[in-house]
Amino acid sequence: MLIHDLVVHPRRVPLRVPYRSVVRGTVREARVTLVELVYGDGRSAWGEAVSMPAVTGETPESAAALLHGPLREAVVGRRVEDLGENCARVDRCTAGNGGAKAGVEIALHDAFAQMLEIPVFRLLGGSQKELETGITVGLGTADEMAERAHGLVADGFTALKLKVGHAVELDVRRVEAVRQAVGPGIRLRLDANQGWTAKEAVRAVRRLEDGGADIELIEQPVAARDLGALRFVRERVATPVVADESVLSARDALEVVRHEAADVLSVKLQECGGIRNVLRIISIAEAAGLGCMVGCSLETEISVTAAASVVSARSAVTYVDLDAPLWLGASPVRGGATYRGPALDLPTGPGLGVSGLLPPPQN
Repeated sequence: MLIHDLVVHPRRVPLRVPYRSVVRGTVREARVTLVELVYGDGRSAWGEAVSMPAVTGETPESAAALLHGPLREAVVGRRVEDLGENCARVDRCTAGNGGAKAGVEIALHDAFAQMLEIPVFRLLGGSQKELETGITVGLGTADEMAERAHGLVADGFTALKLKVGHAVELDVRRVEAVRQAVGPGIRLRLDANQGWTAKEAVRAVRRLEDGGADIELIEQPVAARDLGALRFVRERVATPVVADESVLSARDALEVVRHEAADVLSVKLQECGGIRNVLRIISIAEAAGLGCMVGCSLETEISVTAAASVVSARSAVTYVDLDAPLWLGASPVRGGATYRGPALDLPTGPGLGVSGLLPPPQN
């Protein structure tokens, strides 16, 4: 079957509540670029490109330019059956730009799985098993974060990722307030988004360890490119250290391993360029004996279904952070993964189970 066209659908999706972090500031809407591959007798496959300027340097405008230009040229006229070569063409047609490349690469997997009449998770070797995701508590005052955390626990969530990285004393109070609000037994994960220096990170984490806050892990406490600082933190705290923004490619993952800078590698399809690059990084984590987390940005069910399909196929993924659609006020997507509280259910129909886009809400 031939790929006839690549169509770009930019969308602005309001969030249920503002999303706050050190790296993003306050975000009130998700800007997503949905990718439609038209193939065969007029069928559509779906992908998604999410831009993270502070991490990958991409913007929605730059992603759209690549999708309309070199990425479109890389796949239009190609056969759906040639999945491996098609993904390789996408990967090498531009440097970086992981979000734009992920948009096309996800759609290529959707088309191939549709053609075989199997779900993407089966295509990747996965099984139909229930996945449980953590959920993020955005940056706020200690009382605001405690109240939000208490509500999420009441909704059934047992793993909370707390945004920190603002100021050590305030961050410690935030975490302590959340722990008091949710009680023991709830897993608390911290994400500093590169906001601390190495010494600040050690001071904050040790304070929390000594105070009995029972932190499960600390994600990207220091600047992404400073692997020496990341190792400095890892060597001086008991809490597992996660490399996130430090890992945008398989080469980055190898460097983190070589520097012994982290206990866990966190990967996102939108940072790494799609499914195949994420699988490469997971394999590196496996070989090095490291843990692995699959996460997301502010994205729709299209990208999250692809990421969850990877999780279902790789037992090395020990942490699941795929809550993004729960932040959206109204999804622009018809179909894909669904949620029952923290439980994430993969669709069992062909491909990603996405049947199309919903019309934008009328103002």
